[in-house]
Amino acid sequence: MGQLLSALAAALPGAATGPAPDLTRPVVLLGPRQAKGLEFDTVIVAEPALFGDSDLYVALTRATQRLGVVYAGELPEALGALA
Repeated sequence: MGQLLSALAAALPGAATGPAPDLTRPVVLLGPRQAKGLEFDTVIVAEPALFGDSDLYVALTRATQRLGVVYAGELPEALGALA
């Protein structure tokens, strides 16, 4: 997960990231454990196969309006029916 966040941060230089990112920024990069208990209008979950089941649940339930899932590899079994 750390490598993915690092790669995304490099590709999105204006994004807030790190242990205590500025949540008021337009783009914030968070791991599922950082996002737990928070809500966002839009959430994009990248490479969901890297998440454990409980982390995947947290990631998928943070969006209040729009949810996107992007992946290059396989989807986890829980999301396989969506492909």
